[in-house]
Amino acid sequence: MNNFNFAEPHVENHGRIDGLNAFFRKVYGYMAMALLVTAVTSYIGIRYFAVQIASIYRNPVGLVIMLAVMMGMVVLFNKKVYQNAGAAFGMLMGFAVFNGATFAVIGLSFSISVIGSAFFATAALYLAMTAYGFLTKKSMASMGTFLFGGLVALIVAQVVNMLFFNSWLYLLSSVAGIIIFALMTAYDINTIKQRYVEHAQGSHRDARFEQGLAVSAALSLYLNFINIFIYMVQLFGGSSRD
Repeated sequence: MNNFNFAEPHVENHGRIDGLNAFFRKVYGYMAMALLVTAVTSYIGIRYFAVQIASIYRNPVGLVIMLAVMMGMVVLFNKKVYQNAGAAFGMLMGFAVFNGATFAVIGLSFSISVIGSAFFATAALYLAMTAYGFLTKKSMASMGTFLFGGLVALIVAQVVNMLFFNSWLYLLSSVAGIIIFALMTAYDINTIKQRYVEHAQGSHRDARFEQGLAVSAALSLYLNFINIFIYMVQLFGGSSRD
């Protein structure tokens, strides 16, 4: 007879919490590495290749090629992430390099005070939304359709504003973008947590699945941070399009 059976559920739950915390430390570590690669690439681009980067983004063909490559990398990433997490991690870093070129354009277009203010505002909002998504006991799955619809509307508004620029639409889309990606951050954290917990409760843990989920989660959270930051820059920078 085991006189200590009453402690087993507590031990099991404690181990699951430790596993969840370790999992998210890995996710945020990968995300931080991607952000660092983006920041370093952006600095190098501004410091040494400003003319070349500006010419690419001023050329519609060059811009389309860059966007197509980045979208292709995301599609390939999603196909490979649970099959080969190592290759997917490499693609995540490559994607971060391409994003660094985009951020070099931001660095050339806005003042350091605007970029600094946008970064700190982004970090504060991002931390608040990740905390809410992680700590809430409620499932946020029902928000998925709403967020997808909001994202489509945001893309349409941006395309219209590219063709027929309007300062009010620019401002409105910046605010909407911040709200949508802030909510998406909480939604993604909540969804990732649920997926991990459901997987961890199974009788057989799949290390390859968990690693793939960690890399996939890092990309999602990285993109949310990047998008919030971009819209914050637009909001703090006003309607300037230098």
